[in-house]
Amino acid sequence: MVEIRRLTPDDWELFRGARLAALGDAPYAFASTVEREAAFDEWQWRSRVESATWFAAVDGARGVGLVGGFVEESGDLHLIGMWVAEPLRGAGVAARLVEALLAWARHRPFPGVLLWVADGNDRARRFYRRFGFRGTGVRQPLPSDPSVGEEQYRLALEES
Repeated sequence: MVEIRRLTPDDWELFRGARLAALGDAPYAFASTVEREAAFDEWQWRSRVESATWFAAVDGARGVGLVGGFVEESGDLHLIGMWVAEPLRGAGVAARLVEALLAWARHRPFPGVLLWVADGNDRARRFYRRFGFRGTGVRQPLPSDPSVGEEQYRLALEES
């Protein structure tokens, strides 16, 4: 049974395992690389958990999904690090993760939630559109691979 739970800095090892799995599984989807983050020490992992609000999908003692959010200068929450392990894709785990983050966000003063989707990741685009996210027209190069573009999406919380 997969449990969705909010992470604390004491969950740094669970977070590290899931994050490195995500970066290894889908390097095209993230602004970082597995090589960069594999070098982090315990303090850096604890700091990463603390610097954002993270939810994990946990199966036993193993992280099988992640989603996080941090506050942008605009006041919006920026959804980051969305990932679900391959065997669980299509089983509703991703939706449960996003629902947990959005439920948390709706109890804070965030006007909306932003995220970026890499070009070619059409499955993610369809997934976020089901929640009401819409493209803003803002584009940028993917930080981990500037030859790939990405598009910003936003969900207005006051309307959702």
